[in-house]
Amino acid sequence: MALGRKVRELRRLVPGAAAMPAERLLLRTADYIVRLRAKVELLRAVSELIAVTNHGGTIIVGGGGHHDGDDDAHTSNLSSS
Repeated sequence: MALGRKVRELRRLVPGAAAMPAERLLLRTADYIVRLRAKVELLRAVSELIAVTNHGGTIIVGGGGHHDGDDDAHTSNLSSS
């Protein structure tokens, strides 16, 4: 049966799902997909940050508002030369 094969495949793919009932398996799978999507978005953001730093971009760390000479914000030129 195709459904049984799909359930076995999910049990193999989803961590901690090897021996749980099918109903819980579906809930666990949905949660796992949500976590995987969040990880993908985080990795995309990190990848974009790395791409900027590898191309001589300027990143402002800290602060966020007006800079009045205190050390709340630091600007660094991240060129590799």
